[in-house]
Amino acid sequence: MKFFLIDGSSFLYRAYYAFPQLSDKDWHNVNVVYGFFRMFLKIMQEKPEYLVITRDAPTKTQRHDEYPEYKANRKKMDDDFKNQVPVTKDIVEKLGIPNLVMPGYEADDIIYTLVEKYSKDKNLIIDIYSSDKDLKQLLDDNVFCLDAMKWVRTDTKLFLQEFMFEPKYILDYLALVGDASDNIKGINGIWPKKASDLIKKYQTIDNIYAHIDEISGEVKEKLVNEKEAAYKSRDLIVLRKIDEVEKYNLDNFKMEIDFEKFKKVLAGEYGFASFEKWLDDLKKKLYLPQQTGLF
Repeated sequence: MKFFLIDGSSFLYRAYYAFPQLSDKDWHNVNVVYGFFRMFLKIMQEKPEYLVITRDAPTKTQRHDEYPEYKANRKKMDDDFKNQVPVTKDIVEKLGIPNLVMPGYEADDIIYTLVEKYSKDKNLIIDIYSSDKDLKQLLDDNVFCLDAMKWVRTDTKLFLQEFMFEPKYILDYLALVGDASDNIKGINGIWPKKASDLIKKYQTIDNIYAHIDEISGEVKEKLVNEKEAAYKSRDLIVLRKIDEVEKYNLDNFKMEIDFEKFKKVLAGEYGFASFEKWLDDLKKKLYLPQQTGLF
């Protein structure tokens, strides 16, 4: 069985930058809407039994209360992009696609909670569709991360090749190097290679500071002077478990496409005529018996 957890923001941004401008009959740009559902149908070819699209809360989260500068460096959404986001959300609801948003929390927190709950079932393959590095802490024998920007599927083996330490230590690594996308500082001057070496040797920032006298020179000086920044960064990156999300059953995320409704909405109401054929092809792939060789 497969359970796909989709970071809705990653999909929206991927659609905005990957698909050329496309207008509806009223000359409104709809490339985000088109691209989002084009990618959705693409991943449905993998035949997930369960799926959920997660979204950040529209209001400030606990992290903003703790650190007002959190994500403050992000550019304001272009109106063209901003106007397409609610349209996409409305269509998701209309099509009955399972989706979750939790006041005060981010999509990553929802994904983290669901993975923690369901990854213990080793018969369930979980694919996380997100470009966020912090979610890679969840990698396991049956948990994978797929970057919505690059379509690269990361498993524990690929992660180890890239970072040289186990996935569960990625938060400590990010506490050192920071995360520019969220305006999380880290330690100025501790570059990825040095951070990777430190985590490979000491695993956690707690252990780094417990053995600080083994470290010398400029690196030690930076670690000592910016210890508070390292811990503050880690606190902001830590994913939070959501009690309300834990109450959901797997059946709440059962994914079954109503092909006629999808056609009516996407092709009929929004004019994406090409979706007719894609939906027909998808239906054949999902439900028609596969031919086997005669010999």
